[in-house]
Amino acid sequence: MAPLDAAQAAARTQVPLTRPVALDKPGVIADLEFDLPPPGPYADSTLIVGVRIEEQKAKAMLARSGMIANGGLPARIRLQNLSGTHPSDIVLTRIGDDLHERVPLGPDGLTPGVRQESVNGAMLRDVGLIKPGTIYNVLAFGFAVAPPPGRYQLSVELLEERPQLEGQQAELVIAYNGKSK
Repeated sequence: MAPLDAAQAAARTQVPLTRPVALDKPGVIADLEFDLPPPGPYADSTLIVGVRIEEQKAKAMLARSGMIANGGLPARIRLQNLSGTHPSDIVLTRIGDDLHERVPLGPDGLTPGVRQESVNGAMLRDVGLIKPGTIYNVLAFGFAVAPPPGRYQLSVELLEERPQLEGQQAELVIAYNGKSK
């Protein structure tokens, strides 16, 4: 599929999806409802909630990713399943400091920052969310393990000012993880 323009990408309400976000000021950067289909043949059942950045050169991508991840990006994340008779909170997990530990986010949804993560590139490409010749990197706030298909609501609130990230283009990304080979 041909890449979507910014307006078309922002109009998507089914995973995978992206939304432009600013990372430099505290406050709610995303509050949206979306539909979650089953993962598909090339995706794992883990749903990633994170930030996607793009660059044309690998060196620039590494520098930008490092600046965002190493500087910390504390946030409050809330994911709710709206499909039942009452909304239900979905527990998100993050990667711990030792990179092997999985740490569930508490009821307050606080996460200290983002970690490198991969998402299913084929699904993103199939719906037009990948531009040819562009390098992407995903930094995850957290992930949900095997959430059931349905209607969801996500809120992402940044908790601290990050003036060094002013003008740095980024997107919220909600997508399934890629299957391991």
